[in-house]
Amino acid sequence: MPGQLKIAQTAPASVLIHARLLGVRLRFARKRRRLTLRELAAKAGVAYDTARAAESGNIQTGIGVYLALAWAMGLENAFSNVLKPEDDHEGGALEIANLPERVRRRKSGADDDF
Repeated sequence: MPGQLKIAQTAPASVLIHARLLGVRLRFARKRRRLTLRELAAKAGVAYDTARAAESGNIQTGIGVYLALAWAMGLENAFSNVLKPEDDHEGGALEIANLPERVRRRKSGADDDF
């Protein structure tokens, strides 16, 4: 049996805060729908304890659980904006910085000029 993940002890504070925030938002969405945690867990196909861990923001809970719980409440599209490449401004800047300064034509034996 594998050992415990060490992410809970090594995760930066901002990661832990965002995990808790996601759990709070899941709980809020569930309560707005007047669902018990057991009902939501059953609908999502996850164990009650796993759903409870997600709602408490347990950093070791897999992303699939969060997706399943969101799906069970009709919120699966809420994750479609997570990590969109067009929102990655730092990655875009790094990509531009690594572009070559000039582009050279390829030398080929065949003449493509008709």
